[in-house]
Amino acid sequence: MSPYEYLFKYIIIGDTGVGKSCLLLQFTDKRFRADHDLTIGVEFGARLINLDNKQIKLQIWDTAGQESFRSITRSYYRGAAGALLVYDITRRETFNHLNRWLDEVRQNSNPHMAIILVGNKCDLERREVSAEEGAQFARQNGLIFLETSAKTAKNVEEAFIYTARKIYDNILEDVYDLSNESYGIKYGPTNQYSRVKLGKPFASGHALDAGIKIILQLLLTFCCNYWPAFLQYFDIFDDIHLISLMISF
Repeated sequence: MSPYEYLFKYIIIGDTGVGKSCLLLQFTDKRFRADHDLTIGVEFGARLINLDNKQIKLQIWDTAGQESFRSITRSYYRGAAGALLVYDITRRETFNHLNRWLDEVRQNSNPHMAIILVGNKCDLERREVSAEEGAQFARQNGLIFLETSAKTAKNVEEAFIYTARKIYDNILEDVYDLSNESYGIKYGPTNQYSRVKLGKPFASGHALDAGIKIILQLLLTFCCNYWPAFLQYFDIFDDIHLISLMISF
């Protein structure tokens, strides 16, 4: 397993055929498939990225856009840290449905979810939605905005990285309670006992809990290995009954 500091869970949402699966494939595998099958339920991908010299794992769930799967995909909103809301710039109806998607994700997710609006297929000429319209919708709803091409890879990397940057900045600002899995963020293997942020030694309750646990473990090790010898040194060991302490972690 590759080491990483944090794991961020993403979801990709939007109408059928807007290129959600192609965006995921381009980001995780650096390739494009023009004949990608429709997603049935959900698909999954993962990739490590680097932010401020820290490895972060992105766990990305690609959801089906069909109405018949909405009850399934809706359950994936809970426990997600970020979302890519995707429309097709060559199909006006996919843009018109954005309000419904946005309302749904905000009703079923944590209040601090980082959401980026993605206008996909910007390599095509038969545009029905202008970049200005996309940017205006994003401004009105407090979203990040990019136009992408899953085919040419234009801005695909940026869409996922910008979302991760927003989440990471929120972590540094103590926006999330990282003990609450509904925020879609988990500590990675390299961060299991290093939860104190630089310059803020006791900003996190989890960091304090981890420190207390380590101290108790050290005390227990001392008592088990050295305490009898320590008492014998003072010739009082025979007069004292050792009490075994069971410390539950």
